[in-house]
Amino acid sequence: MIAESFGRWNPTRTWRTASSVDKVRLYTRQSFFVLGIFFGIFGGITEAAMHRYLGALFVVISSAAAVVAVDRIPELGGTRTASVKVPAVVMTVAALCSAVIALPADDAGQGPYFWLAMIVPVPFAALVSWRWVMLGAAVAAGVCALAGRPEIGILVACVAGFMTFTVQLSVWLLRMVTELDEARGAAAALSVAEERLRFSRDLHDVVGRALSAIAVKSDLAATLSRRGDDRAAQQMDEVRDLAQESLAEARELVRGYRSIALASELAGARSLLEAAGITTDIRGSADALPIELAETAAWVVREGVTNILRHSSAQQAVIEVSSESVSITNDGAVQQRAGDGTGVNGLRERVTAVGGILEVIHDEGTFTLTAHFSSPIKESR
Repeated sequence: MIAESFGRWNPTRTWRTASSVDKVRLYTRQSFFVLGIFFGIFGGITEAAMHRYLGALFVVISSAAAVVAVDRIPELGGTRTASVKVPAVVMTVAALCSAVIALPADDAGQGPYFWLAMIVPVPFAALVSWRWVMLGAAVAAGVCALAGRPEIGILVACVAGFMTFTVQLSVWLLRMVTELDEARGAAAALSVAEERLRFSRDLHDVVGRALSAIAVKSDLAATLSRRGDDRAAQQMDEVRDLAQESLAEARELVRGYRSIALASELAGARSLLEAAGITTDIRGSADALPIELAETAAWVVREGVTNILRHSSAQQAVIEVSSESVSITNDGAVQQRAGDGTGVNGLRERVTAVGGILEVIHDEGTFTLTAHFSSPIKESR
């Protein structure tokens, strides 16, 4: 319930530093406080002027109880730690006592009824449906009519209806402001979560590929070194270059300016896969895809190559680029796992963001990762 999150006004805040919700909350609560105190004082003075001192006392008690009840109502910025029932009961009993005292008097005039009709509906209108408040006002008006004072009954019904409408409108306004503030907070939290997800996805793509490549080339360099092959130094130079490239990409990732090129990814994929002893066939060229899709296709190639190195014992790999798709196929795929990994899920988000569909096929030791950028396809089973 929204009312449970209304909370109380924080007195340590000034009006300038308070949020919009706090300002509306304070204004609403203080308005009803002022109404209760104002009508209680004037009602008490009026009754005292008519020499109904006991009735005046009950009007003041009813007003004070109404103020306490308002201070405890969550819908008006109060708190549930203190019960609102006690002040509500005290207010009602005091109002009935004041009305009963004035009803038989011949010179009652409007008596305390106008003041009570302004005071009593305030806490009740914030607690229950307006129908119940108006039912109570109708009962009070009926009692006045039966007592021979129909004009007082009409006055009570009209004033109580006006106050009920005013209070419920104020509560509705406060609820809407609170919901909008919560929605704004939720939107901000969602933006932060989306940015964290994007960063984790990009970090996975950058670091995952770099570490896989470094592991493959380091293993190859170690093997060549044990044989006394001079090519070991060349492989270590490539490991160094990969580490420096990854460091630069990580820095660009933090700055938010990183992008990758499809042509360089294709060349890097051939070099990396062949260094791992995987025969690689690249069909098509980077120029086949529109510029706006080239970066996404480059991420597909990077993730596909990373998966080959991590999750397969492939001997052959085919990378195919066309005007509508990019696909990576390899043999030696391990048994399919339940669900997709983090990399594939992040890649699917990238492809979907440009209006494409990512298709994953695992069939008898062959794994195919395809990004379609034009027409939809049926999901492969």
